Amino acid sequence: MNSQNNPLVSVIVPVYNVEQYLDECLNSIRQQSYENLEIIVVEDCSTDNSLNTFIKHSEDPRVKLIQHEKNSGLSAARNTGIDAAQGKFIIFVDSDDIVHLSLIELCVKYAIVNDADLITYDFKAFEDGAKLIPQLDLPNIENFKILEPGEGYFNQQHFAWLKFIRTDLLKSRKLYFPVGLYYEDWPFHWELGLVANKKYHIPAELLLYRQRKTSITGSLGKKLLDLFKVHSLVLNLLEKYKAVSLKEKFANKVKMSQWSILTRIDKHYLAQALNNTKKINKDLKNKNYKYEINIRILITNLITSLPNILALKLLKILRILLKR
Repeated sequence: MNSQNNPLVSVIVPVYNVEQYLDECLNSIRQQSYENLEIIVVEDCSTDNSLNTFIKHSEDPRVKLIQHEKNSGLSAARNTGIDAAQGKFIIFVDSDDIVHLSLIELCVKYAIVNDADLITYDFKAFEDGAKLIPQLDLPNIENFKILEPGEGYFNQQHFAWLKFIRTDLLKSRKLYFPVGLYYEDWPFHWELGLVANKKYHIPAELLLYRQRKTSITGSLGKKLLDLFKVHSLVLNLLEKYKAVSLKEKFANKVKMSQWSILTRIDKHYLAQALNNTKKINKDLKNKNYKYEINIRILITNLITSLPNILALKLLKILRILLKR
């Protein structure tokens, strides 16, 4: 098979304090049915035994280790991987997850056949502690779907680890993850969707997502405030690319996110979350972003339209009723 039909794929694996998960993750990558890989492990100054756990995997010549001089976070680790990638395609795998053993083979197949910029796929969540064996059988997925610019892709989850991307698209657009923010997948997801022309989706659960209590997606503390920052980043992207057709879709996601933040965030950050909600709502209104109305959005709009003293009292009552 020539290099055109057997292109090198760069698998980027950020590593930070995952000693109990790293073996499962790297084994599922090294055992892929598609073998022409470079596995770029970016070690972000772990304080546990992750580095020693990695050592036995370094016997595989496809595995490359890059070590940060100081802990810089997930975004920086992924960006380091992008810069180092030599493959025609890039795929991100979080170091506590497990991938289907045919994932990359399927992605390469559909990317080549359709000259795709981007392939997405589904995932299956599992509870931390459950023992799962990565699958090798090829799913029957003849009915994969093309993702049109204004639909499909932007309804999907934001996670970077659900994407198989043409490398020159990322590098030519200088598309990176924002450093210093949590929920960094949001702006990356939206800008990637805006610049990728040919997008396809494989309707199969090809990644096993480990649900951990300590994960960012489950955080109720100060980290949750970063959602407001990434919402603003995405809003600016939509304005930059003049993506008028996506304004309502984005506004719907923001409004539903506000309910989740205001009813879940730690009480010590509730006042700040309220102020941030008011600010983004003002921006949406000034830029004429419309959105769908449901009971949660109605309640959120009513509360956030009130003076802060009254709004905070109502939010506290609402959280009690919801047992938050």
